[in-house]
Amino acid sequence: MVVDQVGGEFIVSSPYPAVQRAVGETRYTGLPAIVSASDDETDVVVMSVPIYREGEILSIVCFVGSGDESHCGVMEVWQPIGEYDELNMTKGYFGALERFQNVSSFVRFEKGSGLPGQVWRNASFVIHDKLPSHSGFLRAAGASAESLQVAIGIPVMGDDFLASVLLISSSVAPLGKGFEVWRCAGDDFLLESAAYQDLDESLQLPLESKVTCHGSLPGFAAESSAAVISDDPALISFGRGEDCHFEGRAFAMPFFEDGRVTNVLIMLL
Repeated sequence: MVVDQVGGEFIVSSPYPAVQRAVGETRYTGLPAIVSASDDETDVVVMSVPIYREGEILSIVCFVGSGDESHCGVMEVWQPIGEYDELNMTKGYFGALERFQNVSSFVRFEKGSGLPGQVWRNASFVIHDKLPSHSGFLRAAGASAESLQVAIGIPVMGDDFLASVLLISSSVAPLGKGFEVWRCAGDDFLLESAAYQDLDESLQLPLESKVTCHGSLPGFAAESSAAVISDDPALISFGRGEDCHFEGRAFAMPFFEDGRVTNVLIMLL
């Protein structure tokens, strides 16, 4: 994962040329991009997602995955196209998941329908867990056939809504150990939704858990006004109990509406 902070110009430091190309495309179009490596490059696939505040791009997040088709996972971009309030898939990476790709290419989502439509309606990060049995995930049959387990919906909004971005994690090759959406509630953050794939139960949190802005990872992302990556165990474990200790990295991505942070996506890696 690569976070490109914007400070007058875009500066990306990554060993993968595909990251440079994805950031360049997003910088030019203002939209998410999905870029695969060329034949002579390390086999990766990159999805770049812009973070907007009041119509301006603050930073670009690049999710970098293996291009090995045996590593099961999905990246999708859904955009409003035409006269109707519907989202069409405009970009996607499916690896070897041809059946799921075929289903997805023919689906349209109205505002509020399915995960892409819920992201659009709510203007918020949305998590769907246990996809094969999730009533709101309208491609559940395809998810079951491909061992897909968790989907994370990411809103992209400039002056208007631009896209719903989806990351879909499988039980075969999880994208992370845990995924959480924290809603800003004054000086605190409230855990709105969560899914855990390979995280010790002592570190998992029940819904409606609350952390203060100061000292917490959601608060750090909000105060930074940017996506952040941290390996600080105290910051990551804040609010999970005095004896809890997370080893690894965590990623936090804020979403802005009317110039302020309304919710934050956390990925425990």
